[in-house]
Amino acid sequence: MNNAYIRFTEEAAEAMSNFPDLHLHSREDALPFLEGTINLLDENRVSYDTYTIRIACSPDYPNSFPLVYETQERLPHNIDWHLYNDGHFCICTPIEEYIHCAQGITLTSFIQNQVMPYLHNQSFREREGYFLHERSHGLQGILESLYDLLQTRDTNKIYSLLMYIYKNDTPSRTSKCFCGSGKKYRHCHREAYQLIKSMGQDRLRSIILSLRR
Repeated sequence: MNNAYIRFTEEAAEAMSNFPDLHLHSREDALPFLEGTINLLDENRVSYDTYTIRIACSPDYPNSFPLVYETQERLPHNIDWHLYNDGHFCICTPIEEYIHCAQGITLTSFIQNQVMPYLHNQSFREREGYFLHERSHGLQGILESLYDLLQTRDTNKIYSLLMYIYKNDTPSRTSKCFCGSGKKYRHCHREAYQLIKSMGQDRLRSIILSLRR
């Protein structure tokens, strides 16, 4: 058994206690998964919708999200609906996933903080015809994440800031911020630096390379 298998199965007990309609399926020659139903509750804690899903352990869990599928063919396998061709959910941009995983996820927190909001948004789209909160796909979605993190929409500056973060150790708290604002680092891009650096050098490099294409 690999570490992903062990971690996933250990965390499954807590997840099932919080979501009792999910059930663990595991065998030694395959990655485990949870399968069953998820009930969506409105602001009054009344169930208003239900999805049947499968949450499959990723090979490097918890360094990447589990793969989540809707199993009743209710949602079209279409990237405009934030589903990949094989049916697994496109929950957020790669940068957001990398940061969430670096901060630490469990199956329970993943379901609560990622899967549930995703399903609420799908139900909203079915009713209203559009997603309430939505990132673009591909490179544009990555840029939208970086706009928020780095507080600029200048793609050249974003590239320069990422290169600095990639190449340099953590600045002193009292030094001038590497963005050139003149502010002290601790009052400017400290949080952004820490979040982006937490992804790890390989993942940060892949993001930088995607901006160069």
